[in-house]
This record gives sequence, C-alpha cells and structure tokens, in this order.
Amino acid sequence: MLSTAGNLVYLPSNAALPITLMAREYEVFTVVPVKETSNGSRFAPIGLIRMFNSGGAVKEVGYGKNICVKARGCGTFGAYSSVRPKRITVDTEEVQFHFEEASGLVTLDLPVPVPVPVPERALYLWTINIEL
Repeated sequence: MLSTAGNLVYLPSNAALPITLMAREYEVFTVVPVKETSNGSRFAPIGLIRMFNSGGAVKEVGYGKNICVKARGCGTFGAYSSVRPKRITVDTEEVQFHFEEASGLVTLDLPVPVPVPVPERALYLWTINIEL
C-alpha cells in the first residue's frame, strides 16, 4: 500500500492499518495485491506514484522468468519488490532505478517519449521488464 506521503507499507493478508485524519485532511492510498513469483520473491506494480490514480498507469502485468509490466504515461513509476531487482529495462533500454531496502519500493523514471506529438504522449505504452 502506498500513500500520497510516499510511504510504502507491506500488509500481510488479514492485517489492518489504523489511520487517523484530522478535520479537512485527506489521504489517498493505492492498494495493490502482491504476487509471489517463481523464484519465491514477492512483487506488486504500483504505477505512476506522483499521480492521484497511480494504478491507472498499469495496463498489464505478466509473471514469467522476468516480470513484464505494460504502463502508460510518464513520470516516476513505482513497484514493491521483496528483493532488489538485478536489472530493469524500459522498452529495450536498461535504465537506472532506486531500491529502498527498508520498504521494498522500487522507482524508475519513465521519460516523455520524443518525438511523439503532445496528444499521443499520454497514450504511449511502455514495456518495463524487471529481472528479480
């Protein structure tokens, strides 16, 4: 679960997280199911973490030897991983990523595709391959 404050919390099944809000405060949580992969690690794609509906960017997820995520848009893409990824590619190019060991948050930047015209930028579908 990711909050608008950028906090990632892994909640096991049937766990609860108490939340208290003051008057006129709000919080948006993105709740994503975590899947165990064939090598025993756990993974969950979150989406574009600085967007109100971050999960709306995730269009498809495939679990095989590597994890393949199809995502739309540009900005900071986030995912939960129980282990540090060995390698991440976007389309066919290897990219830099950040891994927070304490929380399992993996982040990488999806750039604005060029020379795609402005209206089509939001429609560009990235292929993100994550090797765990």
